[in-house]
Amino acid sequence: VQHVYELHNSGPSAISAAVMEVHWPSNYRDEYLLYILQLKTNGPLHCHTNATINPLQLETVDPSATGEHISLREPPTTTHHITRREVRLPQPLKYEQSKVLDCNNINCTKIVCHVDQLGRGQSAVLKVRARLWVQTFLKRRNNHYSLQSLVSFAVKEMAYKIQPEELPSSSTVIRTSVIWATPDASLAIPLWVIILAVLVGLLVLAILILVMWKFGFFDRARPPQDDMRDREQLHPKKDTDA
Repeated sequence: VQHVYELHNSGPSAISAAVMEVHWPSNYRDEYLLYILQLKTNGPLHCHTNATINPLQLETVDPSATGEHISLREPPTTTHHITRREVRLPQPLKYEQSKVLDCNNINCTKIVCHVDQLGRGQSAVLKVRARLWVQTFLKRRNNHYSLQSLVSFAVKEMAYKIQPEELPSSSTVIRTSVIWATPDASLAIPLWVIILAVLVGLLVLAILILVMWKFGFFDRARPPQDDMRDREQLHPKKDTDA
């Protein structure tokens, strides 16, 4: 799992200082959920966390996919908002009831990034690479989960003496879905169909056996008694006195 957070300054002025925070759903009690493997930054920012990153020292491999990209962009207008791209889920599973896991009911790792001067058109990027801890979810089969992380930014200082009354800030919730499904959900056969097919098969077999019994298929074939008597007359016993 990889999330990419980008703080982009669309202008018109530069930003002297800003803070970006990510609350990451890391573990529930002693069980990992999204185990952070690595943090990467690009641009004028430096980050720190309130927990050790990759405490088990697992090997990290560069992902082939770019992952989910979260863009914290400031549009040219004075309105500040956050746009994001979500991974599309299969239509039959999109509206399944999922159990929400967020910082209110699980333990979250707090990632704080201090952004230095950011000129117009420049960006500061944070990449969070993590591993979905499958063993935790295997203990709770057939339950759908929605792991929610919270990302926010706040501009602390603008690059001019007279500061605005309200500095730009915003936040959003990012969802990572854990869904149990067959390889092709559209071809999944309901359990009641399988049970009904077995019962119909047993009923057909019972009817077939009954019909065969009615026609004497299972009667034991015996040789005629008259033929046995004719054979005894053709071969009389020899008299030993003769």
